[in-house]
Amino acid sequence: MIAESKERLGKLAAEMVKDGMIIGLGSGSTAAEFIKGLGERIKEEGISVYGVPTSYQAQLLAECYSIPIISSDRIDLAVDGADQIDARNFISKGGGGALLKEKFVDYRAERLIILADRTKFVNIISQVFVEVHPLAIHPVSKILETYGTTTLRTVKGKGIENGDQVSITESGNVIFDVSMEVENPPETEKILNSIPGVIENGLFTRKSVILGRGSGIPG
Repeated sequence: MIAESKERLGKLAAEMVKDGMIIGLGSGSTAAEFIKGLGERIKEEGISVYGVPTSYQAQLLAECYSIPIISSDRIDLAVDGADQIDARNFISKGGGGALLKEKFVDYRAERLIILADRTKFVNIISQVFVEVHPLAIHPVSKILETYGTTTLRTVKGKGIENGDQVSITESGNVIFDVSMEVENPPETEKILNSIPGVIENGLFTRKSVILGRGSGIPG
């Protein structure tokens, strides 16, 4: 059921793309359905679009569906997924580890569309992902622990104390998963980014269009 919902959301977003657009290609399973739907439109209708990916995974999938990849300061439309969306449509992203590139692309786009099945909607954001420079792991960890339960992400997810390797992002950084209740996402986004050593955090507070709840697509 969830898989079908993601596929419908992806196809709906793909129908919103116009010929000649430069598109920000999000990461994750729901954004992947958008990339597939966009590829189908290219094949069936012959439209010309260009993609700016937020991860290597998104780029490889786009190439499989004949979406040309470019580097561009102009992005007409970005389509991405979410990990959590609160009651005011503020978003938490980064569970897949691509939050830095996602924010680069999504915040630069003229219009941002977020695709979300019913499992993503919450009253209040409770999970925040923070990308940190490796040299700042220990000092940043101590600060983040004042906000909530903080875990350094590892490859297998069992923790470095169990012999796991630290997960490294495409940009060469590490990620902390922080369990915390976010009462004020815009303010928290600024505060987290002001910590020395923090590269970016996964709170997305720019205005976006949410497809999933209230879009006519079963959630």
